[in-house]
Amino acid sequence: MNTYNATVIKTGNSIALRVPKEYATEAHLTLGDKVLLPLPSKKKKQDRAKIARIVAKLQELHAYGEIKDPVAWQRDLRVDRKLPGRD
Repeated sequence: MNTYNATVIKTGNSIALRVPKEYATEAHLTLGDKVLLPLPSKKKKQDRAKIARIVAKLQELHAYGEIKDPVAWQRDLRVDRKLPGRD
């Protein structure tokens, strides 16, 4: 699913949602077509200061200190389990 940057604009007595031309092209829309759109949700900006504080706290606690080889640790975490009915 693609995402598009849309802008709310005022057009006379109405409000419109302006989307990029690619949105209409990919959806095969023509002028006058009507579409149902889910309600949007505003994106929250990342709180970089909060993230930095959390990372600093993890470093203070040596949260991942027991991990000697990060690459091997990641590999072990990503081992796929056997799927049911497949041997």
